[in-house]
Amino acid sequence: MFPKKKRVTKAIFQTIMEKGNIVSGSLFLFRYIKQEIPQYAFVAPKKIAKGAVKRNSLRRAGYNILRPYNLKTNAGIFFYKKEALTSNPIEIRKDIDLILKKARIS
Repeated sequence: MFPKKKRVTKAIFQTIMEKGNIVSGSLFLFRYIKQEIPQYAFVAPKKIAKGAVKRNSLRRAGYNILRPYNLKTNAGIFFYKKEALTSNPIEIRKDIDLILKKARIS
């Protein structure tokens, strides 16, 4: 899990959903806005994984993969797609790399 100051708040979540840009990868849909403070979140919808344990493990896996990236700006939300359930951490890392490059964040 990220420190509290690096997690997306409810207010920023709403702003990202209303005004954010969208980038799509094979495993994630990424919405983001330009911002000085880096704040990121992972969302695993109930449509993807029914059980809370599975959704939480997906979110934790995403946070752990994003942690080594030294992101200085922007706020964004990674939404899991159904294809991510059968993927391994290496594929998830590659998709996050691709998304961040498309969004010109890293």
